Amino acid sequence: MGKTVKVVANGGANTQSNVFTITSDSPVNQYFVSNADVNNAVYVWINPTNTFNVALPDNGPVYVIALPPYSYKVISGPQVNPTSNVYARVIGDGTNASVYITPGEGL
Repeated sequence: MGKTVKVVANGGANTQSNVFTITSDSPVNQYFVSNADVNNAVYVWINPTNTFNVALPDNGPVYVIALPPYSYKVISGPQVNPTSNVYARVIGDGTNASVYITPGEGL
């Protein structure tokens, strides 16, 4: 299990967030991802390295997971453990898109 992190894309629609670091106390590869915005979808990607970009899937396929407004999902992704972090970015349809991500197993 790891600590919950809020990943925020400050700015207008179609603005990607900075890269946020996700840590854990034990090896996990499941993530509880929550979109608290009641009006706008958010798109998130979790990556094993901190050099990547996210984009809206408007102009073709991209590596993101869509979260409809006011929803949550449990997803599998790259493994995070006490000696190896993973990284996340978001982008959204609205201003100041954000998600909450909690790493854990058996979520």
